[in-house]
Amino acid sequence: MSERLPPLNALKAFEAAARHLSVRAAADELHVSPAAVSHQIKNLEAHLGGPLFHRANRALRLTAAGEAALPLLREGFGRLAAAVQEMRAAQAADAAPAVFNVCAPPSFAAKWLMPRLSRYAADHAGLDIRLSASPAMIGAADETGRPAVDVAIRFGDGEHPGARVDKLLAVSALPFCSPRLLDGEHPLRRPADLRHHLLLHDDTDYPERPDWRAWLAAAGVDGIDAAHGLRFNQASLALEAAAAGQGVALTLQPLAQGDVAAGRLVAPFDCRLRLSSAYYLVSAETTAEAPAVVDFRNWLLAEAAAESAA
Repeated sequence: MSERLPPLNALKAFEAAARHLSVRAAADELHVSPAAVSHQIKNLEAHLGGPLFHRANRALRLTAAGEAALPLLREGFGRLAAAVQEMRAAQAADAAPAVFNVCAPPSFAAKWLMPRLSRYAADHAGLDIRLSASPAMIGAADETGRPAVDVAIRFGDGEHPGARVDKLLAVSALPFCSPRLLDGEHPLRRPADLRHHLLLHDDTDYPERPDWRAWLAAAGVDGIDAAHGLRFNQASLALEAAAAGQGVALTLQPLAQGDVAAGRLVAPFDCRLRLSSAYYLVSAETTAEAPAVVDFRNWLLAEAAAESAA
């Protein structure tokens, strides 16, 4: 049968008084009165059946029993404090939002995904969503073995062995410009009017990248230098230049849709280049059916379907 321990408050009062060799100092540390400390120590001595201090002229000196107990009590209270810190840290970790990593091409992230992501985040306060605009894929894993990227959005043929792949958006390419270019000295009325405007080139490195030469040929326009103009390594930069009225950008329709809806851009011509490549949502097979991944996938596919139907 284990020995009945004395009250914790009594042990704490003795440990503080023994360290300071002062009842008053112990009382100040414990935020109680000196009488309360003395009372707890007397209760402890009664429980043990012997004194823990020599008391003379208001000075305290430890007895042999007190000296033997003090180091162990100091260690014990230190371990108790450490245990409380561990419990608080564990509770904080449990209360912290779960991290959810999304990766997408830079221009798609900036122009299509980011404007929508805030709505999803607002409805999922328990999820710490982290958007990375990079070509990273879902194959890499963190130190726990969990994929470092929960879902990735990729443009191409959708071939990603060992992963779940859902088609997000079919795409086509067409010119976009500021509404201001529809009027003025050389208004854009027909494709041939492009000879009076600066061509803005999206030189992003992706499959089937459309170029002005192909679009002008499809539109039946000749006599325009398709290589001339400003070149950008990101579609978002070309679209910003177009919105500023600097020229006409040829790029993928989903990337311009938000600016079109906001009235910053218009598509002056219906002629478009249809691409076999598309945007795909990719997730690791090992986590494809995790609740957070499923929920995000369903939401994103619904967003894409709504845009395609508009």
